[in-house]
Amino acid sequence: MVAVALWASLSLAEALVGPGVGNADALISEGSRLYNKKQYAKSADQYLKATRVDPANVATYLQLGRASVLAKQLMRGCYAYRVFLKSVPDSPDRKKAAAESDQCERKLKNAKGQPPDLSQKYVETRAAFFAQLDKGVVLGPEGAAEELRTLVREGYLGPELADMAQKLRAAAVAEAEGIHKRALGSEKLPAETLRSARPLFQIAADSGVAAANSVGVTAFLDGLAEFGERDFKRATQHFGEALRADPANKEYAFYRGLSLYQAGDKLGALKALEADLKEDPRTAVLRTSLALGNSPEVGASELERLLFSTRFPAEK
Repeated sequence: MVAVALWASLSLAEALVGPGVGNADALISEGSRLYNKKQYAKSADQYLKATRVDPANVATYLQLGRASVLAKQLMRGCYAYRVFLKSVPDSPDRKKAAAESDQCERKLKNAKGQPPDLSQKYVETRAAFFAQLDKGVVLGPEGAAEELRTLVREGYLGPELADMAQKLRAAAVAEAEGIHKRALGSEKLPAETLRSARPLFQIAADSGVAAANSVGVTAFLDGLAEFGERDFKRATQHFGEALRADPANKEYAFYRGLSLYQAGDKLGALKALEADLKEDPRTAVLRTSLALGNSPEVGASELERLLFSTRFPAEK
């Protein structure tokens, strides 16, 4: 049930980095509009979101710094200036930005009521992120996904955020697809492992873009989890969803038929398999089995056809 609870929490979470956060141009445009109306705090929030959509656009950090300072959010403003200056060693805006940054740092030194400086915590959390990623720990309260989520939640800035999100997405997709491959290979996996593919794919979407095969894979693996728990009605629904998402995957069709059979709808199972897997030997076996149960004569005829007319691959 851990994976189910984790999925429930992730489904309510915001996207971390990339297009799931919003449209960078629209956010910057809205930030500029609010800035010109002297709504500096709201402007800074729009610019902050824009840095998460496109962390490589360093000009946004300068806009964020200016809006934050005018909103009297000096800690965030000075931090944004530092990120900009570090990311742009030489540009027409750098000299002016450096002067603004110095002024911000002087104000911050004497300011009261500012939030704590999280620079050291950012360093530690980044280190933990990469350590967990190296160990292949994506999910969990101390997994790489949670470390990145902590950084984003606490306002971490920098172009390297894009690379971190890309690495997390790749690791999450690889783990989910690995579970799928093992399941298709008939490996018996715990329901918790099967259901973990869904939060893994959600992390991938929250860190960039959704994997193209995520709908079919997650539906199939959820179906296997339900099948193992003998909830064949729900399993059939999941396998049907998987097949609609990826009609070319014949194993999805087979498991849908198998689930119908286990639910007691043997004729429905045969109809489903004949529609999607007409030439599959497993369909012929089921057809013969049902024929034997309904009529010995018809069953004998089907058995003869199966044994002597169907060609199977030669044994090696």
